[in-house]
Amino acid sequence: MTQSYETGGKIAVANLAAKQPYELLLLLGAALAVLLSAVLFAIQWSQGISANQMSAVTTSVVLNVVLGAALWVSAAITRKNLMNGAIVAGVVSLVLILYGGQVGTIAGLIGLLGAILAAATPYLPWSQKQ
Repeated sequence: MTQSYETGGKIAVANLAAKQPYELLLLLGAALAVLLSAVLFAIQWSQGISANQMSAVTTSVVLNVVLGAALWVSAAITRKNLMNGAIVAGVVSLVLILYGGQVGTIAGLIGLLGAILAAATPYLPWSQKQ
């Protein structure tokens, strides 16, 4: 409780700066999947969802939130094993693109870019160990 806003903010920025670009893309895709689906659901809820559409809307929200969380977990997996995390992120992103609707397409494309970058990282010239 002795941390001020300034020191806590500096720690958070330092933690964010320590992440690799592919990990940031995976986290962005996951956050977009969860937040956009929640916002879209709130907008539809405020306008009134008919009883025959409720099942489809709820299924879409649950699917996007679960797959967004899986994309977040795949970002953590890349810290331990790069290729396993890239494979998991690629599969989750493809499922998001195929079944996630408009929100899933946006989040899935960003996650797919992160998965491709994670898989290509060992072969990029600037990531070679000297």
